[in-house]
Amino acid sequence: MVPYAIGWLKGVAGLFLHPLLYVFIGLAFYIGYKRVKRERKEFKVKVHPLIDNLIQSVLPGLLVGIVFSTIVLVAGISIPMGMVVLIGMMYILLGLSLKTRLMNPAYAIGLSALVASLLPAFHTGSKAIDRWIMEVQHTPIETLAFLLAMLLIQEAILILWKGAKRTSPRLFKGKRGQFIGAHEATRLWLVPQFLLLPVGSFPHDGWWPLFSMDAAGYTIILIPFAVGFRQLVTSTMPAEAIKMTGEQVLALGVLVSLITLGGFYFNLPMLSLIAVIGGMLCREFITIAASKYDNKRASFFVKRNAGLLVLGVVPGAPAASMGIEIGEVIMKVNGMPVANEEDFYKALQINAAFCKLEVLDKNGEIRFAQRSLYENEHHKLGLLFVHELEDRKSAVGT
Repeated sequence: MVPYAIGWLKGVAGLFLHPLLYVFIGLAFYIGYKRVKRERKEFKVKVHPLIDNLIQSVLPGLLVGIVFSTIVLVAGISIPMGMVVLIGMMYILLGLSLKTRLMNPAYAIGLSALVASLLPAFHTGSKAIDRWIMEVQHTPIETLAFLLAMLLIQEAILILWKGAKRTSPRLFKGKRGQFIGAHEATRLWLVPQFLLLPVGSFPHDGWWPLFSMDAAGYTIILIPFAVGFRQLVTSTMPAEAIKMTGEQVLALGVLVSLITLGGFYFNLPMLSLIAVIGGMLCREFITIAASKYDNKRASFFVKRNAGLLVLGVVPGAPAASMGIEIGEVIMKVNGMPVANEEDFYKALQINAAFCKLEVLDKNGEIRFAQRSLYENEHHKLGLLFVHELEDRKSAVGT
């Protein structure tokens, strides 16, 4: 029992020695920095703090990753060091694009499997590199397919659980040249996985059950995987569109699992290769299809003839304590109808110590929200509306 516990502890400690961990954390900070910079340019306010990206990236992913690592270990998933290095290299290459959605296991594992299937036999003269090449060439494709399936399911859970939380409002020019609003979900979840690393000779046949492998031994390692996700929503409330994407990714993960199990049961490695490559292509198709579906529909966050549609609410601001939600419409402020931001702030001046809002909620019903205001607070209710940008170059689509 003690050796197993020591193995687990060494695996956890190894996570902090893995360079990819710090690459992913750095990218999470970069994503947060770019978001805050854009929010300040478009709305003159920081909607969510910079640290929010790190919190949203690490904590949910850690929880989901550790839970599913148990399944991966029970399944006897063993990844040789050569394949670990190759997947890491793929992540680094994808990360050079600085596109969050490409930092996804579907692409990193899919491209690694493609390289492994096409890699010819050659020698470099370096024992370590030659061993890694041999390990890449002989990694059972079923191993990669099962790992990809588990990571797709974990991505789906994270999208459904956290994908629509604390999305970032943004502005850009629509097809008719007028500014419209949108919500962007950009996530880089850190999802570490406990895997078994063969020590000694590489296992050539069999991947289940664990102890049928012909290897000298195993060590437990905790490998950081990143799950990048980005979705821009203009045609509906962000939660609706993101939920649909999460359900599609979940269905894809289940399908890849079934194809992989079929390939293992019928001893058809080609099925597992199809599962990996097909999983990568289908994940890209889900992203493209969601974008095209959103673009074809009418924009939701647009200026209205009567009332102001709420595009965003700054957390912790007075509007948040008043219960104002994204997608609701402010019809009157202190009894005066409003149709633009100028009307809104003029109406607030009627009573500097008190604010009463008439709100049309998402069910089409009128309700009232009111609150006492403190000195200068009427300028900082924390409501964000669609408006034109002074710096038009900062808008997407210009």
